[in-house]
Amino acid sequence: MKNFSISPNGYNQSEVNKFVDVVIERIEKLVKDNNNLIKERENLTKEIEILKNKTKDATDMENKLNKAIIAVQETSDRMKELARRESALIIEDAKRNANAIIHEALVEAEKTELEVNMIRKNIKVYKNRVTSLLQSQLEIADELDKIEI
Repeated sequence: MKNFSISPNGYNQSEVNKFVDVVIERIEKLVKDNNNLIKERENLTKEIEILKNKTKDATDMENKLNKAIIAVQETSDRMKELARRESALIIEDAKRNANAIIHEALVEAEKTELEVNMIRKNIKVYKNRVTSLLQSQLEIADELDKIEI
């Protein structure tokens, strides 16, 4: 607390005036500082609001990206499963075709074997006939020697 000198008419007016001037300066400085603080607070509040919006936008974007990643993963899983099913069907079809080809080859081999056996049998029969014919011709030739002319 400031003590003022006492003069005949009360306190020393010049000391009081100087003190009041100092108080006014300090109050004006406080008001000015307060106004600056208010402006700074408003700016910071705006900046906080902007950052909140950016954070919200970033969070929204992150959520969208997460949903997109999940959707891509699910699509990838479905595509893999479809590829597995399709490959299983292709393999099954290939096995059926292979079995059919093998069956046809076996049937063809059996036919060929039957034909070969038939040809062998026919050759034997033909050989026996030719042998028989030749023997009968030899017998005829031998009998010709026996005929006197």
